[in-house]
Amino acid sequence: MAAIDYSLQYLAGNNFNSLNRNGSNFFGATLDGVSFVRTQLRGTNFSESSWLNVNASNAIFAPNNNFGPANLSLANLINVNLSGANLRQANLSQVNTNGINLSNANLTDAILGGANLSGEQSERPNLTGANFTRADLSLSNLKAADLTGATLVNANLNGAILEAVILQDVNARGADFRNTNFTDIFLLNNNFNLANFEGVSLSDVNSSVPEGVALTTLPTDFNLTFRGADLSNLIADDADLAGSDFRSFVSTNGVVTATQLDGASFAASNLSGSNFTNVFAEGISLGLADLSNAIFTGADLSGANAGNAILTDAILTGGVQLDGAFLEFADFSGADLTGADLSGAFLKGANFTGADLTGVNLSGADLTEANLTGAQLDDANLFGATLNNANLTNAIFIDGADADTLGANLSSSSFIDGIAIGGNFSNALFVNADLSKANFTGANTTGADFTGAITIDTIF
Repeated sequence: MAAIDYSLQYLAGNNFNSLNRNGSNFFGATLDGVSFVRTQLRGTNFSESSWLNVNASNAIFAPNNNFGPANLSLANLINVNLSGANLRQANLSQVNTNGINLSNANLTDAILGGANLSGEQSERPNLTGANFTRADLSLSNLKAADLTGATLVNANLNGAILEAVILQDVNARGADFRNTNFTDIFLLNNNFNLANFEGVSLSDVNSSVPEGVALTTLPTDFNLTFRGADLSNLIADDADLAGSDFRSFVSTNGVVTATQLDGASFAASNLSGSNFTNVFAEGISLGLADLSNAIFTGADLSGANAGNAILTDAILTGGVQLDGAFLEFADFSGADLTGADLSGAFLKGANFTGADLTGVNLSGADLTEANLTGAQLDDANLFGATLNNANLTNAIFIDGADADTLGANLSSSSFIDGIAIGGNFSNALFVNADLSKANFTGANTTGADFTGAITIDTIF
């Protein structure tokens, strides 16, 4: 059928259901109560048109061999139903909507730059199940939108507004979220692998169950995956991201992409049970964060700030780098830090009760007033460490599995007023250590080397 020119016309109640209007021109037209159900609208121009109470469910706006994609740029869409519509490659740049329904619509490669798809939490824009693969949503306004089940694979959301949105069961692999406003957002069961969150600020994340979500209470695990994502300089303070997966992404051809968390901040956030295996997170801020049962195998956390963080029963093995980290008053009780590098770390008042510190490097670390009661420090290196007023009651510093027959190395360390009651220091090195007023009552120092050690008022 030949294209028809409806430009600038006022159309009320017209029924175009299942008709062919490919290539037609609706430029500047006013569409009131019009129906386009299953209508073919390939290459149709709707630029600057006004839609009111229009039903275009399952309409086809996508290109074929004869027509290009439809143009809806600058259109005004009020109470419009585009559910199930095929809007592949369509131009919806700077459209203005109110009460939009794009549920299960196909917007693959669509252009939505600067589009207004916003609403309020009491009447959310319906984008559930929509496919935005590779879509351009830069600078778009998605406030309060419900994106449950949506696909955002490799979508561009740079500069978009995502205030109060629902992102549940969403696949956003490779999506670009830079400069995006994440405020009062709900995240659950989402795939953010390879996504770009560099410099993004997330606030009020998962603080409560929002309207429109079929949950009575917040889950204890939000099942979020950020594998291979760029989260450098991300700010997500006081966020609930429990159970998140930050491991490296491994492609089908074996290419490994490590997750970047350098300079990120998760202060006072809940990351319990999260997996940070092999992440790059130099200078990350984790102060006051809940990291209980988290896994940091092989992670680079050099210079991290995790003061007062909760790391109970966490796994920090595989050569975790925490050199120079600020960890004062952090709780590592029951944690496994086998082989970790804590050289030069600030650990004043830290709690290592029952922790496994076998082979750990604590050279030059400040462990003033730290609690290492019952800790395992076989073959640990505490050369030059400060342990003044530290509690080493029942701690074990013996020779472990390394090639030599020496126990832990506490040479040149300072253990003034320290408590080592019942500890096992057999074959340990205290060469030139300052043990003034330390209490070794009941401790095993068999084979220990105290050459040059200061033992003024030391109790053995």
